[in-house]
Amino acid sequence: MTQPSALSVFGLEGRTAIVTGAGSGIGRATATLFTQVGARVLFVDVVEEAVREAAETTGSDFAVCDIADEDQVKALFDRARSLFQRLDVLANVAAYRRKADTMAMPASEWDIMHAVTTRGTFLMMREAIKIMRDQAGGGSIVNVSSVSAAHPTIFNNTHYDSAKAGVDAMTRAAAVEFAEHGIRVNSVQPGGTASGGATAMGNDIVMRGPMMAPGRIPLARISQPVEQARAILFLASEASSYITGHHLTVDGGYAIS
Repeated sequence: MTQPSALSVFGLEGRTAIVTGAGSGIGRATATLFTQVGARVLFVDVVEEAVREAAETTGSDFAVCDIADEDQVKALFDRARSLFQRLDVLANVAAYRRKADTMAMPASEWDIMHAVTTRGTFLMMREAIKIMRDQAGGGSIVNVSSVSAAHPTIFNNTHYDSAKAGVDAMTRAAAVEFAEHGIRVNSVQPGGTASGGATAMGNDIVMRGPMMAPGRIPLARISQPVEQARAILFLASEASSYITGHHLTVDGGYAIS
């Protein structure tokens, strides 16, 4: 059997992928990077103008979808089946990111955070696994969690931290349950990232907490979206073929500082 070249295993040549949150930030960087390494990508976002522009920049297909809505998610995967006939990679990047004062947070704010971040990730995983388990070769699912799922970073983020912890729990459970079908499930845990979502969080409330303390990030900066996208690509590609149920922390060293 011919072995792939040393570098080709880091690419997605001839693969198909869905990337959520692809209209901006880490999602857009990931979807764009996937196209650059050979994948055919369906860009997905809830904001039509943003996802249309991102997809058109790369000549890719796009879809507008609220991932918290089960009917919309099912319709999205019907479209993916008609476009691709198979699905090799799902990158779950979309999330709800608004901060809220822990003691003043209405239950509705808690509910929408978990509806998008946790429920939405589950719905996307469920529909992707339906395709991947019935095709030759399985597939790879990469969920975007957060370093704050395990290491609190900023205050007034309880709903976000708990939702992302749920994403990691689902990642581990699915990795074990569906390994027999050749489906790998991993997560990336970004630290602070210069994305639109992070900016919006910072605008909602005064930023305080461990990550804001001087010297807490050994690399002394926050990441760029493409740096998170590269980690997602690694877990999506055959370069990580023996890795499943893993949480890859990409935080400039915050978690160990």
